[in-house]
Amino acid sequence: MESLNLHVTPGTAGTEGGRRPTVVHADALTKPDPEVVARPHRRNLTVAYKLKVLETVEALREQGQGTVGAYLRKEGLYYSSIRYWERLRDKGLLTSTLKGPKENNRDALLAENKQLRRQLEQTKKRLAKTELIIELQKKLSAIMGIDDLTNTGRSDAE
Repeated sequence: MESLNLHVTPGTAGTEGGRRPTVVHADALTKPDPEVVARPHRRNLTVAYKLKVLETVEALREQGQGTVGAYLRKEGLYYSSIRYWERLRDKGLLTSTLKGPKENNRDALLAENKQLRRQLEQTKKRLAKTELIIELQKKLSAIMGIDDLTNTGRSDAE
């Protein structure tokens, strides 16, 4: 029969306020294990690896039943991933270039953003010039005593 290794410690972890001490296991008084358990992380598969797996799966399909499943179990992959990669490859999105479709799309968006900002600055400058010209026209008309351009007899103002 196994005996309990009990230890009574007054004034330590076994006391609760002013109450009498409780029984604390001697194991609870030892220090915890300082080793930190590593957290699992998601695998990042390269495009080259995916293309290699697709080639291998196509070769194994010709061999017969069960070989593809065994290979996928060995690699730790799901068949749904293989089907997804095949569709990407067929659409031309899974290529062995360094930049993927998201990065190319991001570069295009950054270039378009830069162009639109440049156009906005040019438009702001043109607007400032136009407002200055309008202010000058107002001051000139006030100096010359022309209050309303519609009363000047212009035929295009109507």
